[in-house]
Amino acid sequence: MGKIDLNAKIVEWRKGADGFFRWLDDVKPMIPSEKGGFEPFVVPNEEVREAIRQALDGGFSTVVFCWPRRHGKTVVSALIIAWRFLTRRTQTVAIVANSERQSVDTAFKLVKTILEQTAYPASLAKDGRIKIGADSIAYEMLGNIIQGYPANAASLYGKKLSVAQVSELHAARTDTVYQTLASSTIDTEDGLVLVDSTVGSRSSPLYALALVAERGEDPTLFFSHIEYRDLEDAVARGPSWIAPAKLRSRAAQMLPAEFAQQHLNQWTAASNALFPPAIIDLCRGSYAIDVPTLVNGAAYAVGGGLDRAYGFSLHGDSTVATCVLKVLQGEDEHFYVLASDAIKFSAAAGIKKALTRYHRDFGMSRAAIETYNAQDIAAWCGEQPFDHELVSATLERQANAFTALYNAATEGRLHIHPAHDRLLAEMGTFEYMLVANGAKGAIPRFEHAKGQHDDHVYSLAWAVYALREIELNPYEIPGIHCDAVGRIAPLCILNGGELTPFCAEECRSFSLVNALYQKYRDRAGIAPLLLPDFVRYKLINTGSHTVRR
Repeated sequence: MGKIDLNAKIVEWRKGADGFFRWLDDVKPMIPSEKGGFEPFVVPNEEVREAIRQALDGGFSTVVFCWPRRHGKTVVSALIIAWRFLTRRTQTVAIVANSERQSVDTAFKLVKTILEQTAYPASLAKDGRIKIGADSIAYEMLGNIIQGYPANAASLYGKKLSVAQVSELHAARTDTVYQTLASSTIDTEDGLVLVDSTVGSRSSPLYALALVAERGEDPTLFFSHIEYRDLEDAVARGPSWIAPAKLRSRAAQMLPAEFAQQHLNQWTAASNALFPPAIIDLCRGSYAIDVPTLVNGAAYAVGGGLDRAYGFSLHGDSTVATCVLKVLQGEDEHFYVLASDAIKFSAAAGIKKALTRYHRDFGMSRAAIETYNAQDIAAWCGEQPFDHELVSATLERQANAFTALYNAATEGRLHIHPAHDRLLAEMGTFEYMLVANGAKGAIPRFEHAKGQHDDHVYSLAWAVYALREIELNPYEIPGIHCDAVGRIAPLCILNGGELTPFCAEECRSFSLVNALYQKYRDRAGIAPLLLPDFVRYKLINTGSHTVRR
């Protein structure tokens, strides 16, 4: 933008929400673009514009922007800080990081970026009037400073502040830092505490603020809460920069409470059942624990999982080995629990016996062994005819494993025989809660309800996890061998042609294909593919392909 006459504009800019919106129009502050680079900030919709207007014109000392992820709440807070920094005098601004050890995080870097990338403040920085450092920004002519602080009450105590910002309050264990900040602004005439956060559990400090606002107990508190009823409401009313397809993808890949909290901005309970009774009923069902009967000619793989406890655990934990069959039914991967065995005294001999049986009786090809207390078993697995991997149970890996297990259960693709009663019982008391994960927001943490156990559930999750990289082919044939003589061979559908030749009745390969095709028709229901299309789209040759010349 062109050069601004600060003396002519600054009085205009100071006038509450109208001044802020004029400042946006005149200065055109630059923010990071979703497409890369930077772009001028534009108020996304009237709901956000009205929230900003109320926040700036209501005489509030605490303003909370409680909006879903990617809705610009941190950007709006950063713009308000930059606006006050450029238009007022003697502003002491504290931006508190999420970490107790680091003084700078996303919020401070965003304010810094806005000042560096926007023409007007960048020109002030170029001629030395604004000095931008690693964790502080100073405008000495106006007596203003912005400082980054760690989320440590001791580092904030006793400071006199004009503006204080704290992000993601929902993830804080206590409200100590927030209360310290709020107390640091009360003796400033226009002191302001800015909070930008998604919702959290009803045990979080943020929820306590929401209740205060709901009951009208503090007229100086403004609480803006943008919430969606469900996925379709979020698609219809969400910001234009959030693509519906991406939002639907997140809904499919996240646990219900996780999506509800981060993208619908709905309050969640402190803990949530991963497998409600209706889902467990969907999983429970009798079937023959026999691989040939279950697969009926379809491609499959068998995996094992081990969750090991110390022998004679003081908490009553068990060592559990689990065996799971992964098989294609139609186009979907289904999982059948073949075994769920508690190993007495956590003995290595018992574990080895179970894993050996899984390989011998069910064809287990790989196993996932949780790292905890299992180095001896991993060393033994290295000498066995099946593959294995050591799995460290990080929060991220647990989230991946249990989300996959949850999706299979809710979609009717996880099958558990009633004989595995301990596994089913543990599923009924298995819970998850969302915990802070730095700038990434929240991540689920999984555990059993108080007084219960989860060893069978973890072992099941690792067994399914062991099979994650195996892509099943719909129907496999171990080689195609054609003995046809003359020009008929290239016309056969097994050799890429379009015909079923007269010699098909005597061809061993064609007999195998016909048997697979019949099993496919038994599963396919109405409107199955014709044989040529079955061969073209469903059949995979895993062996050699020979044609007599």
